[in-house]
Amino acid sequence: MRPEAHLGANTRIHSKGAGKTISLMNRRDFLRDSTALGVTLGFAGSATELFAQGAAAAPAGPPVGCAVIGLGPQGRDILAALAKLASASVVNICDTYASPGFIKKSQDIAPKAALVDDYKKVLDNKDVQAVFIATPSHKHKQVVLDAIAAGKHVYCEAPLASSMDEAKDIAKAGLAAKTVFASGLQERFNGQHNHVRRFVSSGAIATMTSARAQWHKKQSWKTAAPTPEREADVNWRLKKATSGGLSAEIGIHAMDTTSWYLKALPTAVTGFGSVMFWANDGMEVADTIMTVLEYPGNVRMVFDATLADSFDSPYELFLGSDGAIEVRDQRAWLFQETDAPLLGWSVYARKDSLKVGDVEYGVGIALIADATKLIKQGLDPGKTGQDVTKTALYQACDGFIHKIQTGKLPDEVDGAGALEGYQATVVALKANEAVMSGNKITFEKEWFQLG
Repeated sequence: MRPEAHLGANTRIHSKGAGKTISLMNRRDFLRDSTALGVTLGFAGSATELFAQGAAAAPAGPPVGCAVIGLGPQGRDILAALAKLASASVVNICDTYASPGFIKKSQDIAPKAALVDDYKKVLDNKDVQAVFIATPSHKHKQVVLDAIAAGKHVYCEAPLASSMDEAKDIAKAGLAAKTVFASGLQERFNGQHNHVRRFVSSGAIATMTSARAQWHKKQSWKTAAPTPEREADVNWRLKKATSGGLSAEIGIHAMDTTSWYLKALPTAVTGFGSVMFWANDGMEVADTIMTVLEYPGNVRMVFDATLADSFDSPYELFLGSDGAIEVRDQRAWLFQETDAPLLGWSVYARKDSLKVGDVEYGVGIALIADATKLIKQGLDPGKTGQDVTKTALYQACDGFIHKIQTGKLPDEVDGAGALEGYQATVVALKANEAVMSGNKITFEKEWFQLG
């Protein structure tokens, strides 16, 4: 699962207008101030609020009866996405915790859905065709296996599980299922990430030399609860036995995107981390980490995350000999090297010159996922931009429902099935193991195999 994108507490935003030359203190501010897409880079509020701004996708068939199992923050964000899809109808919401205040948050989003406290009641409901499993990672396995056995389509949040053995059992069941199984690697469904992937594959940055990503958000993972039993249950992310830490619960998405773009699995991972700020919360997993993934061809990907500081927003950066591409949720830019070949399509793109003081840093070309469609409509993508309210999670829900209705994913979307979900989970769990031990771990090929 992945919390919403955010602006850090130390972020500074300056209004610069739509000029072609922008003088800023640093590159981070440029990216936020750029009007390349006609909007700022600031994300305010939760993913639920962002979804509320989006328009419903055109349905490909009758609405699919859905249920969401697990009504924590991720489950509620899934409900918010489904509420904006004409192709989906939420029939049931399910959680074992029946506190009125807790349940009301979900009922406000899906007021017509019937509440049940046992997921097996969901599976017995013939009106439910698809289930979204958003329980804690260590509780995924039995729910997934039972849902597949009941003939339901299954969307299982990432990571698939908090152990490799359970993740393998889930993935095997997903591969053998006669229904649709999707892993919650939402970036693989995201139009912007698919768009950037095609640029990387086409050689727009030539030889990829390295990648890096970050996720910074000052927040406690500890949640208060009325009873000791509930407190132990809801704070599963703090414990080694039930949590893959920041690597698995957050970093899995950025790590998987790098593997996806490189069309390769990592060969080794080195990790560092410790509890730097939230020791009094009883954290057993690190609240601040850095991992280095090694890929074939000596390419390395660095991921750092912290719960102790909010400086800068999440991003992924891919560097190559002809340029670099930075992705921030629904926005991306290509920064070309001065000796890179000219790109004919760039005539359609919005370009902003970045200056640091009196020194010109470079030109950022906005990569707009809907550019082709906009051009066909006679519009200028550089001026029109794209619908940034349809976040990666929204598109993952839409893609899953679309495949149920049509038997295929939406055009130009890769998506993620059981194998991709399993392999990404292996990478993330081993990265967490490296963080906790401070050692380098060499991946064994059989770890990635389901046979």
